[in-house]
Amino acid sequence: MLCYPDYKRSIINIISSVMNYYRAPYEYPTLPVLDGHLCKFYKNVVLIVLDGMGTDMLERNLAPGDFLRRNFVQNLTSVYPSTTASAMTSYYTGVSPNEHGWLGWSLFFKEFCRCIDVYTNLDSYTKQPAAISNAAEFVMPYETIYHDIAKSIIGDVQPFTVSQSKVRIAENGNIHKTAEKFDRVCDLVAKICETEQNTFTYVQWCSPDDTAHRTGCYSDETREKLRELNHDLEKLAGSLKDTLLIISADHGMIDITDEILIDRIPELNECLVMPPFIESRAMSFFVKSDRKTDFERSFANLLGHDFLLIPRREVFAKNLLGTGRTHPKTYDFIGDYLACAVSDAGLRYRTLNTKPKNMNKANHGGLTEQEMTVPLIIVTTPQTKAYKQKKLL
Repeated sequence: MLCYPDYKRSIINIISSVMNYYRAPYEYPTLPVLDGHLCKFYKNVVLIVLDGMGTDMLERNLAPGDFLRRNFVQNLTSVYPSTTASAMTSYYTGVSPNEHGWLGWSLFFKEFCRCIDVYTNLDSYTKQPAAISNAAEFVMPYETIYHDIAKSIIGDVQPFTVSQSKVRIAENGNIHKTAEKFDRVCDLVAKICETEQNTFTYVQWCSPDDTAHRTGCYSDETREKLRELNHDLEKLAGSLKDTLLIISADHGMIDITDEILIDRIPELNECLVMPPFIESRAMSFFVKSDRKTDFERSFANLLGHDFLLIPRREVFAKNLLGTGRTHPKTYDFIGDYLACAVSDAGLRYRTLNTKPKNMNKANHGGLTEQEMTVPLIIVTTPQTKAYKQKKLL
């Protein structure tokens, strides 16, 4: 089943509710169910984003009585493309991919005349360093939410961010902490919440995405990883007071059974101006002006059951990437067509200098319900009498 992004009920709207709580500016509607909890005024607000933990994966790997499932509140959609680079940047900024421009893992930067993996800063094909500084950060800098939260009129709010050391999170009013194991992350969150000041903590964790890529969405390894996360989060929640715990994901995932090599399909490859890019399941195609009809016909015949081919004008007209002011680089990155996965297949393009790569057993970026639907989980903790008295002052 297809699932389009709903920018009134998406991961961006979590950020809108948080910003509204701190009386900071925001651009998208808030989530009423989250607003209802925030209005009780907690000293600490903790947002934990588990990479790849879609609702489908959650429900098929954990029992209904498990901590994460019994605290489930409602489903939300991811942004589009439903992938880490676009979704996590929306968490950092509170705006859509259309506005921040970080559309996916691999993007063609005309400034460097090459496809670059935005997080690693490596050439997407040779895997050699692409630029001295991080190309994506240089070309597409963005403002994070942390500076505005730190200036909140409710006073003395300190934003924290916690992630693995390999994850780049911009520091802009926030204090950044790192940990390599999730139980250590929980220890850091607990210590932050014990401080005297009001705090907002954003946690980004790479699981279960990293495990599912290697083993699949419903493997024993992924199920065990989710059980570990569930256990650690339940233990953390039991140790907290005066804290609202919000748990969600950036996107979901789907098991992949087929990888289609575009460079091996002459009917398509001969129509292209350059190699396609963005993601395996959300691919941007730049097509020769005199071959568009041929490309559309061949794509429909060969890949029409697996991918929805959306012309450039419709991508923007339908606000698939979000609303607001379109980033100049977004216009650069969306070609004549955007191919959006609707089945369990992925696309790949190999050049003569492409490094060998194994197919992921699970992936994301498409428009399926498994990839686009993520859970909103809310956990309340006891509000102490001392804090309530302080709140009234």
